[in-house]
Amino acid sequence: MNINQNINKLLYALKQKGQFYKINSFQFYSEKNDKYCTKYQIMKKELAEVYNIETEEMEKQERYKQVKECYSKIDLIKYLAEEYRKGSEADGR
Repeated sequence: MNINQNINKLLYALKQKGQFYKINSFQFYSEKNDKYCTKYQIMKKELAEVYNIETEEMEKQERYKQVKECYSKIDLIKYLAEEYRKGSEADGR
């Protein structure tokens, strides 16, 4: 099984638990390494209270907030697996 399939399965499992994540990837040139590198941003969906000027009331809006930044897919999998373990029976909580 390749890494992308594992990432997709973890994202699906987290979605089933009600945690929604989005992954952005960016490529940039690293002069230090003299090659192109990929940076991954992990974004988590959260509810934020926002003041609506038209209705003059507080509303809840869904927004994605960056929770982690990494430079390899292995680190990405480790973070998602740790988030999946939190609150599960395997963690003992």
